Order: sequence, then structure tokens, then C-alpha cells
Amino acid sequence: MASYRYTRLGEEIPPIPIVPLELIKPGRFDGESIVGQGILDTGSDVTLVPIPWLMQVKAQVAERPRRIAVGGTLSLAIPYEVGIKFDRFRHYVFRVYGCPVEDIGEMALVSRDLMNLYRIEFDGSLGVFTIG
Repeated sequence: MASYRYTRLGEEIPPIPIVPLELIKPGRFDGESIVGQGILDTGSDVTLVPIPWLMQVKAQVAERPRRIAVGGTLSLAIPYEVGIKFDRFRHYVFRVYGCPVEDIGEMALVSRDLMNLYRIEFDGSLGVFTIG
């Protein structure tokens, strides 16, 4: 099990759970990768990743783009297949949705589609979360 502290991004925003992510071309963990951060978003159905990250690792477009709700507005979302390392767990092929940075910011939003594969405990009172 790995434990992380909640992260404060600013005075006006409460601390949030952020985890390191690594993206790589689908099916491989020996090529070019990008390391970034993902906000654990328990209210989201699909994992959203900034499109520049996906372009950098040459992720594969999986389907036609669609519009999905992001923070109350519709955003262009392109389904991609990508390799992803979440905490210490690797998925050689995982479906994510690429979105413009203007819509989701510089961090990925990790949703229930990935989180539900693991046991994650949130302790907001202590500002800690554990992935097991």
C-alpha cells in the first residue's frame, strides 16, 4: 500500500488528492514516456488526459471524438488507448479521453474507471489517501 498526502494548490482551493501518473505508448513500458500528475476525481466516469501528453507518447486514437461534460460545460473528448502507470500499477492498454488543456488544465483527471480497479481510502480529516 502506498499513502499520499492531499495537495494544496492555492489558498482558495481545499487540499485535493493528487497522484503521479506515467503515460507510455500502448503495450510498452520501454519507450518514451511522460510523467505527470492526476487529480483523483471520484465524481468523474472517465479518465481525462491533456491532449499534448497523449501526442507526446504517440497514443492511439481509439474512436471518433465526442463531447462530454467537464465542469458543467461540454468539451471535445477524443478516446485514446495508452499505457498508464498509476501509483505502482501498470496497465499496458487503458482507455482514456484526451481533452484540450483549456478545458481540463495541466493535470489529468483520474476517474472511477481506473480507481475502481483498486482499493483507495480517503481520509480527508487527516489529509491522506491510500492506494492498495
